[in-house]
Amino acid sequence: MAVKDPLLDRKIMEAATAEFLEHGFQGASLRQIAQRANLTTGALYTRYDGKDALFCAVVEGILAEIGHVFDPVRQSYLDAQRECSAEAILAAIRQEEQAYHQILLQYYDQCVLFFCKSDGSSLQAKLEQMMAYKARETVAYMEGLTDKTVNADAIEMLLSEQFYSYRALLQKHLDAERSVACLRVADAFHEAGWKELLHQIMS
Repeated sequence: MAVKDPLLDRKIMEAATAEFLEHGFQGASLRQIAQRANLTTGALYTRYDGKDALFCAVVEGILAEIGHVFDPVRQSYLDAQRECSAEAILAAIRQEEQAYHQILLQYYDQCVLFFCKSDGSSLQAKLEQMMAYKARETVAYMEGLTDKTVNADAIEMLLSEQFYSYRALLQKHLDAERSVACLRVADAFHEAGWKELLHQIMS
């Protein structure tokens, strides 16, 4: 790989982001990215192994941020589990939703690419793995709260609804103010579902 050149790498990242946003991973062209960056395709290959490697490089910031932002959320869930109250768990859920909001608004274009434009890339499988892991983790967490049978299907449905509402928001390309307004409505809708589920588990 070529020696890093921050100015050139930024130029490539900007060109690649624009191309991937416009055409998605599958429809994007390294030749077009090179043209946008005023480079040859060969020059791109000296820095990235191919289109997938370049796509991953564009999106890597959000992947690093997800782990960083969610560390305090994990602790809130552990504290709520020890307290074993529906309100504490709902507070942890709200904190997690705020973390989603922070990432969506701070890394909007990268979120669009990861959640809406990654079909055909290696990150498509990573996204699917993350969603499956989140479902398993949530079911296990809820099972730890009660000796009752937990409705795993309902949990998976709620998580899917949250994901698809965020994805739909990203596809609309709204400004920050309108995005926040939509997120508040969606979160209120989802919270009603979590409240009902927790009532069934903990009553």
